[in-house]
Amino acid sequence: MISIENLEKDLKANNLKSIYLLYGEETFLLDSCVKKIKNLFGELVKGINYIEIDDTNLGELIQDIETPAFGFDKKLIIVKNTELFKREVKRKGASFVNLRDKINDYIKENYDVIKDTVILVFIEESVDKGKLLNTMEQIGATTCNFEEQSLATIIARLKAICKAYKVNVDDNTIRYLTEAVRT
Repeated sequence: MISIENLEKDLKANNLKSIYLLYGEETFLLDSCVKKIKNLFGELVKGINYIEIDDTNLGELIQDIETPAFGFDKKLIIVKNTELFKREVKRKGASFVNLRDKINDYIKENYDVIKDTVILVFIEESVDKGKLLNTMEQIGATTCNFEEQSLATIIARLKAICKAYKVNVDDNTIRYLTEAVRT
């Protein structure tokens, strides 16, 4: 597990990993990191070197991993809100559980191929301990929980943003702004 700050440092240093699991409540920071990953990846040609997977086309994930990115070194695949990392998926049925197990086995058995040809980003609202999460930990995937930020962290981020834009703002103004927005 990596902290949000360390993930941001990695991305700022142009250090892309092969598999990411990003989840949590802090969607602004999560989306910001996904945008940074896309920007670092470079040119995105949808269907060629950039694929978006959700719960409607999850069955195509393995095929999309295996299909070469014609004319490009790697392919970026974003897998978003599929509930692959949820333990309880009663409403999805046995076929979903079988597909999840198949994806888990494929990633475990083909990690060396995946890391050379694909950048795979899983984005979920939440995750549960299970086989797929264990596989992510075993292969060393970059896992980051975007949990709700404390008031002190938000204030520090706002100060840094203001400083970057050369805007002078005092602590009371930033505190008032954050409290007004959070309520």
